[in-house]
Amino acid sequence: WVDDSMMDDPEDKKPADWVEEKRMVDTDAKKPDDWDDEEDGEWEAPTKDNPGYKGDWSVKRISNPGYKGFWEAKKIANPEYVDEEALAR
Repeated sequence: WVDDSMMDDPEDKKPADWVEEKRMVDTDAKKPDDWDDEEDGEWEAPTKDNPGYKGDWSVKRISNPGYKGFWEAKKIANPEYVDEEALAR
């Protein structure tokens, strides 16, 4: 029995040119002239938003062909059931 009405599309693949990095090193940034590695620590270039970033990639969802609907147990009459009102008469 399949519980999920939707499933990941097995044929959907992440594009080869998809960019994962949200931020990137700013290649235009230069180390300040007054930067002192001993006093200020090792200089690291700042990061900036990556213009090629398209967001998090997720696989396309499709209808699940094996889904048959919500499973519910069959309701059958209980032969031992006695209505309390019938007992009171």
